[in-house]
Amino acid sequence: MEITVARSFFWEHIWATLWEENDADPEESALLHLFLIRRGRDIGFAAHVATEAFSDEQAKKKFREALSRALSRDVPELAGKERTDYFWHCYIEKLERGDLRGARMMETALAAGVGTDDGYLAPPVPAGESPGMRCWTQQEKAIVTHLARWSDLYFEAPFFTDFPKTQIIPAELETASFTFVTLGKLLGGAIPPGGAESFEKYVDDAAASIALFWFIGMKRKEQIALLNTTYPFSIEEETLDAFVDLFDDYETLLEDATDLVRRGFGEEARTVYAYIILHDRNPIHRHAAYTNLAVLFRDDDETGRAVECAERALSVLEAGADPDPHLLALARKDVGETNFLDGNIESAGIAISSAIRAAEDLPPEQAAPLLWGIASSLRRIGQFEDEYAVLTRVLDLEDTGEAMDAAMERLFSMDQYAKPNGTFDRKGLFEVEKRRKYLDYFGKGAALLQTFQFERAITCFEAALSLSRDPELLRNTGIAHRLYGSPEKARTLLEEVLEGCSDDLYALVHLGLLVGGDRGRDRIRTAVDEAVRQGADLALVLYPVVQHAAFSPEDGIITKIERYADLPTQEGKRSLFYLGVGTALADLGFQQEANTCYRRALKANPPAPVRARVLRNIGALAADGDEYERAASLLGQALLAAPRDPTVWHRLSRVRTALGDAGGAAEAAREAARLAPTDETYQQEKVLRAAKEEVPPPAPEDPIAAELITAGERLIEHQAGVPAALRAYAAAAARLGLDPDEQTREGNALSERARLFTLIRGA
Repeated sequence: MEITVARSFFWEHIWATLWEENDADPEESALLHLFLIRRGRDIGFAAHVATEAFSDEQAKKKFREALSRALSRDVPELAGKERTDYFWHCYIEKLERGDLRGARMMETALAAGVGTDDGYLAPPVPAGESPGMRCWTQQEKAIVTHLARWSDLYFEAPFFTDFPKTQIIPAELETASFTFVTLGKLLGGAIPPGGAESFEKYVDDAAASIALFWFIGMKRKEQIALLNTTYPFSIEEETLDAFVDLFDDYETLLEDATDLVRRGFGEEARTVYAYIILHDRNPIHRHAAYTNLAVLFRDDDETGRAVECAERALSVLEAGADPDPHLLALARKDVGETNFLDGNIESAGIAISSAIRAAEDLPPEQAAPLLWGIASSLRRIGQFEDEYAVLTRVLDLEDTGEAMDAAMERLFSMDQYAKPNGTFDRKGLFEVEKRRKYLDYFGKGAALLQTFQFERAITCFEAALSLSRDPELLRNTGIAHRLYGSPEKARTLLEEVLEGCSDDLYALVHLGLLVGGDRGRDRIRTAVDEAVRQGADLALVLYPVVQHAAFSPEDGIITKIERYADLPTQEGKRSLFYLGVGTALADLGFQQEANTCYRRALKANPPAPVRARVLRNIGALAADGDEYERAASLLGQALLAAPRDPTVWHRLSRVRTALGDAGGAAEAAREAARLAPTDETYQQEKVLRAAKEEVPPPAPEDPIAAELITAGERLIEHQAGVPAALRAYAAAAARLGLDPDEQTREGNALSERARLFTLIRGA
């Protein structure tokens, strides 16, 4: 059996065959998308899913069947290729056997390029058919808003990706072993040659597929309940034993522990580092574990333990036969910082001075980051004059790396606090350092929210609040409590914000939703009035209100929102309200309700600029729903009210393209680019539309060649789909007996398109 697909493209193979037998509906694909996002971001969820999926014999049976099918595919030419190469192979294969729907599903995957980090490679929508991609994704959004308890987190771009990629989850270890055994059995008892790294993607894909089959086999209510539950995460020593028994790889454990720290799982990282110290004899690994433990203890104000770990990290290096002087200096720097924090001032001074002297004997590319690290330690312990002196030494080095840039930026910042006598405004610099610390806590909290670890996130927010009562921090922590924590704490924090700033729009809105009833309604109305007065974006201000109403749409979204609509028509207040609500509803995928709000905005006698925005948005909804004739008419009306609005011209260019009006699309794109000359998107659109007007696609009689050209014209509309578009044009030429590579392929994609079209026409 040939293993290229199994080893390199197993997940892509699963995805390519997932919707072959059954058409997906938007709710099914939306829940699957949520599942993959959650599994990719939330290690607690991933651990729970791995345990449940591995115990499901039906899921493992489906995995074996899928693996068997993958092994039956003989495509050695794809070895070492990329995901898009595999999808292109599937596309051509389906096209040549007459499976047009299957080919167009692959085209959708090709338009997505390398796909997303969460494993959701593309919506199950055949390209060029109705509903279109935008219409489908909007339907998915509405379903997510309605069904998912924490829908806002799913819509956010993640701070971190590719996590978890590790097998430090008990069931993941069992799964990894099972997938290897299964592969060996299907291959007749022998795994093909290759190191563990060459099978890493297969193991990850196999575990994902078992989880996927388990999820698909659940009832819809069970799927929703799974997604709307939180799952804690912890690491036990037995799990690390199993990991080492299977992989014998402490270096990966170190990398995983670093990832855990970055994502706010400090306690779990401590467990991993302690395990490495106890069981690994490699001095490099032990030194790294002690060093990182010292940092964790330092950041948690456990200074005695931080000193102990820093000194042991140094002793591990010193015990080596030929210790690296750069690493020795860094270790002495850590010993100095931790001793200072623990009150051992003399020992700290000796260690830091030793580290500074070591920089004199290092090459600039090592000395500069060392000195920057020492300066950072001095900053953290409040030795600002010494920090400044060390930073100036960085500037004396012949180095142009990141340390040099960072040192210059920090020196410029410190100069603002310098006194004539050579000292610094220590209070000012301490305030800067305090702000850095609270922003660090806040950033960790925000990242933890995205991993659905709400208690840990709020703990970070409250640690930040212990350093600063910054109004924005107070508000955001209050919002986090309202959505994920304690309503009472949310109320207290939001009220504190309003005590200092009574017209804080977002505090008013979230407190209004929290309080509810007439009092809550009055707060939200106050926020709307104030937002109109300030000229704020009502779509953003009202977004929480709309999202709250949309979570249970069966009660009537518009009815709920009408409670806040008692505004006068003067100055366009009422029309602005409905425009803002409609925009938020459209963003959440509720197109029918958005249209209702836009129509009410038009009835409220809006000023011309507001009328143009409303008509533009209605036109955009029509285009999203594949109603291109209606969209063109609405956008034309919008231009009558606001002929110099580039966003309308841009939308109109896309709509005319969908209608097959290349000349009209080019004209609209030129006007949008003229009105917004600095907008890169509009400039790119102008070039694309001009190229399509100047060189229209040929129409060969061969149906496969014609489909390839049509597919290329769709693919080239997406930046990620451009390589596949050029492949499609070249394949069409080859299909007609031409040599697409008879000339050197130079220049940009559009010139290559023109060359290939000229070649095809010449035939």
